[in-house]
Amino acid sequence: MSQLLQVYQNQIAPLTRPEAFFSLLYGAHMKQFPKRSGLSRTGNQHDKNRQWVFVGNKERMKSMATQATLFAVLSDPTIDTTYYTPNGYYRRDLRLTESLRWLNAFVFDFDTYGDSIQDVFERFDRASIPRPTAVIQTPSGGYHAVIFFTVPVRATPRAIRLYTAIMWHMAVDLEADTAAVGANRIFRTPTQENLIYFDSANRYDFDVFKSWRDLNHPYDRDAAGFVNIHTGDLMSHPALQYLVHAPCQEGRREQTALTLALAMKASDWSQSQAETALRDWFISCCKKGAQAGKKPFTESDAVYKVGYVYRKPSLHAPKAEIIRELTGLPFYYQTRNAWEAAKPRCERERVHLSEWKEDLIRLLDAEKELSGTQKELAARLNCPLASFKAVLSQLQAAGTVIVETRKGRGGCTMIRLPEPPMSETVPDNVIEFPQPVIELNAPIREAVVVHADFQTRQIQRIERHGNATADDPDVPETGPPK
Repeated sequence: MSQLLQVYQNQIAPLTRPEAFFSLLYGAHMKQFPKRSGLSRTGNQHDKNRQWVFVGNKERMKSMATQATLFAVLSDPTIDTTYYTPNGYYRRDLRLTESLRWLNAFVFDFDTYGDSIQDVFERFDRASIPRPTAVIQTPSGGYHAVIFFTVPVRATPRAIRLYTAIMWHMAVDLEADTAAVGANRIFRTPTQENLIYFDSANRYDFDVFKSWRDLNHPYDRDAAGFVNIHTGDLMSHPALQYLVHAPCQEGRREQTALTLALAMKASDWSQSQAETALRDWFISCCKKGAQAGKKPFTESDAVYKVGYVYRKPSLHAPKAEIIRELTGLPFYYQTRNAWEAAKPRCERERVHLSEWKEDLIRLLDAEKELSGTQKELAARLNCPLASFKAVLSQLQAAGTVIVETRKGRGGCTMIRLPEPPMSETVPDNVIEFPQPVIELNAPIREAVVVHADFQTRQIQRIERHGNATADDPDVPETGPPK
């Protein structure tokens, strides 16, 4: 496998539009050359930003982490490069949602045959969504519209949930295929022939779509933390029975298989029961074969849907609107809101710091004072030393405990609770007498003024004034002599 690359100042210059497409999509966190080429000057340090991308067919995909390898694979006619992953992974051997590292773009699948590219643009305009960066035409006549992010988003679990929620709302407003919503989807690889539109200037920050979601589909915070759990046998509903027994036409087989797997899980079927039922459904109801250029839906694909649904605890039940769309029948099923409470401490592998704090305070209440090395005290609580130090520091900063440390040989750490504050309440056996109120302008019954010579220590005279007030000008000043 060889490919002619145009290299300028140790950088690959794209020669074709598909190469420019992938260079713009992955370029932020994809190296130019492998280490063995001699052109890469990075050391052997672990790269926490490197992303692996996959190209291939639905059964087998090849992973790569450099643009040189990617362009060489795309140009090799002996390698099947029908599909690609728009988002990047941190593992080269595992393409799962849990192994995602970077979210690079949104991709929407339009299966409405006969529409033109202008019709696709009008859908974006009606939904008040920025126009896509690229549009790829599929062999069946549909389109894959790709929206590049200006800055890739780190694929944390919270970011993936937000990404999927926003993508779902966008797909509904665009009337795109909601079955293609998700961060771990694969899409048609762009080529010189099917890449019918590409504008590198149409890149947007992820916050633009967060603002769009907040404006058009406000988030209901009251429902946060609740999950919908079915309270009856969902598979006994006539709409689900119709899906199980009615012929399934091409184009709806994957969505129907996923919906049935979700309904079986919600009805408390075992995984083996669901796999057997999906095999029977495929044999009796699914149309075999596929259109030109499309891979046929096989029995293994139907069984894979069951494993995917039962492997993910976040998938509980199918959406009622999907069942109504597939069957054309009225379908509503009863749900109840149930809060997912935290697991008890005995069932968890880890303990929260708040629980260690409660254990330490409970031990201090029983023993009044603890003494010993921090390692010994942590062992008494069956707590890791690092967690014990963090708990002790937080309690000391809050004033909940008093910590004294003695260093040197024989040093130790003493921990005790602070003394309770002295009570200022008056005992019951004490009678309080009212305090007299002294008025400054009250009448003075008798005022006595003593004139004395302090040097000779002799009293010169004594004057008495009766029935006077403190403000009376006739009363002599009683202050110290000036």
